Amino acid sequence: LLRELYTCDGAGTLICRDVYDGIRKATDKDVLGIMEMIQPLMDAGILTHRTHADMLEELEHAYVFVRDETPMACGMLVPHGLDHAEISCLAVQQKYRGRGRGDLMLTYLERIAVQAGITNIFVLSTQSMQWFMERGFEEVGIDSLPRQRRERYNWQRRSKVYLKELRSVQEVVAEELFLNAD
Repeated sequence: LLRELYTCDGAGTLICRDVYDGIRKATDKDVLGIMEMIQPLMDAGILTHRTHADMLEELEHAYVFVRDETPMACGMLVPHGLDHAEISCLAVQQKYRGRGRGDLMLTYLERIAVQAGITNIFVLSTQSMQWFMERGFEEVGIDSLPRQRRERYNWQRRSKVYLKELRSVQEVVAEELFLNAD
């Protein structure tokens, strides 16, 4: 009963007027929750270091998966020119990993990209390479990055670059269905 009353993971029936969980644009009210979520990943060197101020500056590109207004996953879609965008800061709260929320965030960001006319999305990764490859990304050289992003590439992190071509929302949905067929 206490878990039902004091957490956002209850198991009963919920009747509410507002959306209980879903993905939306991040707001300044989400920054603290996002920072708490990504801090262990930054400490481990998995995510690029960001300060609270950096996050506020990049907030226009950030999305969150929330349950009862608590951020459970996050990701950024940063446009680079007319046809490229970078997916960055993709993270899921530790206790919710392995439940498909990372896939959900990635697919949502892909849909937003397609709707914006983006045809190529890329990620820079030092540790999650296999996960991205399983989702249709292909390893490419640093020369494949848009010029302005290539100029900011951090050679000390030695991230690998993964690129995915987006064709249509239907293709994104079909891939999502395939990944969730288990």
